Amino acid sequence: YEYKLWREAVFKRDNWTCIWCGKKGGELNADHIKPFALYPELRFAIDNGRTLCIDCHKTTDTYGKKLLTNNIK
Repeated sequence: YEYKLWREAVFKRDNWTCIWCGKKGGELNADHIKPFALYPELRFAIDNGRTLCIDCHKTTDTYGKKLLTNNIK
């Protein structure tokens, strides 16, 4: 429930717009700037979130399992 509230707050703050490319609406992701798994104290901090469209989100260093594979190298 807290995660859902966090997502909605991030989307609302960013006006449901990707902060990188400016795409408005559609399928958007609330991305954690500092990774969810590594910074538990920041999981629900609004300042640690940003609205990204799926294409922009895929380019982040932490999208999907990139974080795990990047730390193995």
